[in-house]
Amino acid sequence: MIKKLRKNQEGSVAVLIGLMLPVLVGFLGLALDLGNLVVVRTQMQNAVDAAACGGALQLQSSQALATSEANALIINNNFNLTPTVTFTQDTVKNPSNHPEINVTLTNNVPTFFMKVLGISTVNLNAYAEAILIGGSTGPFAYAVFSNTNLTIGPAAFNITGSIFANEELIVNGAENISGRATGVTEVSLSGAGNLGSVSSASESNIHDSGAFNIGSESGGAQTINLSNYNYTQQIQQTAATTINGNYTQSGALNISGNVYATGTATLNGAINNTGAILANGNITVTGAANISGSGQVFLYSANGNITLNGAMNFGTGSSSAILYAPNGTISISGAYNFNGGIIANAITFPSAAFNVNGGYPITSLNLGSHAELID
Repeated sequence: MIKKLRKNQEGSVAVLIGLMLPVLVGFLGLALDLGNLVVVRTQMQNAVDAAACGGALQLQSSQALATSEANALIINNNFNLTPTVTFTQDTVKNPSNHPEINVTLTNNVPTFFMKVLGISTVNLNAYAEAILIGGSTGPFAYAVFSNTNLTIGPAAFNITGSIFANEELIVNGAENISGRATGVTEVSLSGAGNLGSVSSASESNIHDSGAFNIGSESGGAQTINLSNYNYTQQIQQTAATTINGNYTQSGALNISGNVYATGTATLNGAINNTGAILANGNITVTGAANISGSGQVFLYSANGNITLNGAMNFGTGSSSAILYAPNGTISISGAYNFNGGIIANAITFPSAAFNVNGGYPITSLNLGSHAELID
């Protein structure tokens, strides 16, 4: 009797497995789809976070550049999608009304196993808000800024940071620029090297006849008015030393605080300066000078030129230096290593190799800035 009962139950397990197998496969497929959606959603959030921060840093120039940078960073994070970029102020999370950018990315992600349930795609959204904090705006956001045409090369240049020309930017030779290379009216590229990105007023104004590796190209670049960034009065008011006439220093010197000269300024030798040197006229630095400081060195010719001659190091370690001649020309000859920014109406670079390491904090005039996510 028992043997007969067992015989009647033969194959019941196989039938049960046959009935349950589609269900088990369905659950497995659903788990795989959900896992993929979680991974894609995480990648999207990382992309919009990067786009918001990168775009916020460009708000010191224009909203158009901020949008271009956000778009480029989404693509660089492997999403061939165009985000929605707005500039609405979040009054709760941004009560100080800092410049703000909002980035939203929408992605229809295809499914694999959920198709059998009639769900072929799932709509995912990622959102980020970022603000620009600090006063490093306009020209001071760049490692190199020229109010007129700017030529980089043909000697080998290594520039950490971004460069900007209010007119034409010419890059030739073996050049490496980690950030954005902007020429508002036109960008002409020849030679070979690596460029983080390139921008002009429109993409049609970018002419590449070389073999550069370029992260992205974009239009929307706008002129930055150099005359809006005048710190003459600020330095005069905080000057530890005021010189009526010309100012000359030679040898190994330690200079503390801001110095204001109504005439010219001439520096020779190893100068250690923790403030700013402002001259109404020309500033000349000669010899094998090492100019360093705590946070910044600021050589500012209000109405003249800045001329550098010799083998020099500007800025050391985490300290930084700014050369600023808004109404004149910065002329550089010799071999240099430069930490900080070079900003002028016009710039003449040396024929020798040149290194510019931008992005160090500028503290004496509170020009430092950073992007901060608030959502």
